[in-house]
Amino acid sequence: MADSAFVLARGYDAAAAVTKHRAVKLTTAENTVTPVTAASDVVAGIAEFDCTAADMLKGKGVNVQHMGIAQVEASAAIVVGALVGLASDGRAAAAGAGVRTIGLCVGNPAGGAGERISVLLMVPGVLGVGV
Repeated sequence: MADSAFVLARGYDAAAAVTKHRAVKLTTAENTVTPVTAASDVVAGIAEFDCTAADMLKGKGVNVQHMGIAQVEASAAIVVGALVGLASDGRAAAAGAGVRTIGLCVGNPAGGAGERISVLLMVPGVLGVGV
């Protein structure tokens, strides 16, 4: 199981349902995040908990990890030491051209989709121009 040791986390309102262990981005509304929808999105951090549409109606928000080591759901196999980017659904993917690099896999390599890896966050990250 992946571990986490975050240095900075903050609570936000959710503009849409958010899945834990996936990347989120800021909206134009103050203190509000929404799920990442493209591999090139500028990332605010990783959601620590789920927030459903029903939760949003009750005023529940999202805790977002900005700095440190976060658990991130993988979209495919990722090895320790690999630069980590994003898939269009906010899961971790191999960094490369057109993909925003958000960190470095420092533990718990993923053998496939759905597994959680430990990522040393470097958000908002840089957009990859080559492999």
